[in-house]
Amino acid sequence: MAGSRSLLEARIAAYGEAIDVAAATVVNTGTPEHQGLYDMVRYHLGWQDRGGTPSKAPGKKLRPTLCFLVAEALGADWKIALPAATAVELVHNFSLIHDDIQDQSRLRRHQEAVWAVWGIAQGINAGDALLIIAEQAIADVEPHLPPERALGAYRLLLDACRALCEGQYLDLLWENAPAITVDQYLGMIERKTASLFACTAELGAYCAGADAPTRSAFHDFGQALGLAFQVADDVLGIWGPEQETGKSAALDLISRKKTLPVLLGLDSRFGPIADRLRELFAKDSPLTIEEAQQTAHWLEELGTREQTLAYLNRYTGEAMQMLQRAAPGENAQLLKDFLASTLPIM
Repeated sequence: MAGSRSLLEARIAAYGEAIDVAAATVVNTGTPEHQGLYDMVRYHLGWQDRGGTPSKAPGKKLRPTLCFLVAEALGADWKIALPAATAVELVHNFSLIHDDIQDQSRLRRHQEAVWAVWGIAQGINAGDALLIIAEQAIADVEPHLPPERALGAYRLLLDACRALCEGQYLDLLWENAPAITVDQYLGMIERKTASLFACTAELGAYCAGADAPTRSAFHDFGQALGLAFQVADDVLGIWGPEQETGKSAALDLISRKKTLPVLLGLDSRFGPIADRLRELFAKDSPLTIEEAQQTAHWLEELGTREQTLAYLNRYTGEAMQMLQRAAPGENAQLLKDFLASTLPIM
């Protein structure tokens, strides 16, 4: 087990370097007069600071790692999935730029968000540009795959992008809604977060030449993993240390964001604490830092952390079952290790 973990770490390092090189190839284009646009993109990706000084790219690159590991689990050279994995990573980062604007979040990965440095209008444009760059990246699968399969990979990515936008629409729509059910929320994150994980895993299988049932099994695996990842993120968004998340743990509560722990708390029938929680989230204005801290304490008392972790374990278990179906045997060991390392708060 220790050997496979060290192998996974080595693979992740190789994957990360390859993604940065491939992404730079499609980002570092354009005439000098347009370089300001690409400076914003490079800044967001962590390749340089706001003054243009090169820096080491942060980020876990979970999605491209998943794509590569799936391809390897099916016996393919992981490099065949490089264009698809690069595109997925860039789509993810496009969504982060726009998320920060829509959430008015000034921090991303321990630095100011793009919009906080260059303004909202240019932040939107940088996000749009990154989405187009992602599409250009996946177009590079064509030399590696037959034309019909290259087109299929492109369609998979577009379907995931559309689902992501649909999920984000609901998330924004429901910010001021008086009541959202847990089932509604889970349906929303299935599109906003899990769709890209599902696409990523399926793309890895697709690039490896897998048959339709295997691709479908990996799609389901990625979807369950994505749900588990979002639920874990919901826990970290309230109780996680800032050095791990890169932003204040109180931010989601200050903005009255209806994450899974909050919805479970609002749905609680546990006497006066739940009543006070509902009164607080009925306010039209953001919570104060003190109110957010009190809310986190109330949610803890209501047992919502444990309830949320139960959902996490459920989705993690489903992902493991799907993985066993998609890639039985030792070939999936690195994916199992990846699953364990991705969801460390289980």
